[in-house]
Amino acid sequence: MDWLVDAYKVSENLEPKINQLHKKMDDICLNILDLGCGTSDVASVLLKECKTAVNIHCVDYSEGALQWQKGLLSELNQNHGNLLSNYWLVMADVCHLPFKNKFFHAIIDKGTIDSLLKSRDGQQLAEESMKEIFRVLHPEGNLWQITDEDPDLRLLFLQTVQNNTQKRYTSSFEILLSDSMTDYFLYTVTEDALGKS
Repeated sequence: MDWLVDAYKVSENLEPKINQLHKKMDDICLNILDLGCGTSDVASVLLKECKTAVNIHCVDYSEGALQWQKGLLSELNQNHGNLLSNYWLVMADVCHLPFKNKFFHAIIDKGTIDSLLKSRDGQQLAEESMKEIFRVLHPEGNLWQITDEDPDLRLLFLQTVQNNTQKRYTSSFEILLSDSMTDYFLYTVTEDALGKS
């Protein structure tokens, strides 16, 4: 069950961005984090469609969600867009990610920060998760957030998080999908060239 935007629409938009990111990296495979993967098809669709070699790490705190992902991903039978691509399922709290610093070339957040912001102590939990995201994100990597949250609110949130970290990031957005009721946005967050250390 996909929420916000269909996985094929996400893949169609992210594939050229992943390819472009791969061209500027020195690695054979890009490490991609699907943050709070839940029951979304994003990882399986990207593995099936993406011609760039990717290692997708599906992270969720729910064993049920990871079992669902295991079923989706095992159905691929190595029918990947790139034979070097692979996946891992990781049970973890998105506020305490079990990965080393600067490990991921890209992080996909499809509604996870939204869920945290709507929970009890939401602002604090979302900020903790964002600090972890920035910790594990490669200095030349991208964070892609998919949400229906208005840019005035989301950019303010991203600015607040940035103010609480040592680094500086550039945030931009585009409309990923628009229907009669709602706009769905893709926010891209990258480290400023001046902020890289």
